[in-house]
Amino acid sequence: MTSDLTRAAMALVPNELRAARRFAVQFLYQLDSSQQMFLSDGLLDAFCKQNEVPEAQRHFIKTVIEVCFAQKQEIDSLIEASAVNWKLSRIARVDLAILRICTAELMTRSEVAKDVIIFEGIEIGKEFGSTASGSFINGVLDRIARNTQAKGQDELDAGR
Repeated sequence: MTSDLTRAAMALVPNELRAARRFAVQFLYQLDSSQQMFLSDGLLDAFCKQNEVPEAQRHFIKTVIEVCFAQKQEIDSLIEASAVNWKLSRIARVDLAILRICTAELMTRSEVAKDVIIFEGIEIGKEFGSTASGSFINGVLDRIARNTQAKGQDELDAGR
């Protein structure tokens, strides 16, 4: 079964998807910074207009943010468990936004190689984060990818 996030991503060519991920990180960071606990179409529309987000990318941004909110507890638990010796409250807000977007994709987009999602997270971290963001994001997402892959295999094995 194809997820909504997969359908939204498949509507974009790779460069558009990369740009949409960057916008999604920026929007999630903005929501987190203003302590918004829900997604409003008005906020998304204002963000897209202010940042001149192409119409084709808006559906992906909305969908990935919806996944982040709907599965926030599971996403944050995966991040905290994978960020060895780090509490969520200590992780830089921009790094946390990147980790949440990429974790949402790792959890819902099984048709994409995990390394592709991790690489995109690293590149966004290098662009928006600190000098250490890329390697920190790489380590956390790699652990999450291994954990979600192992969990998926356990579920397949249990279904036999």
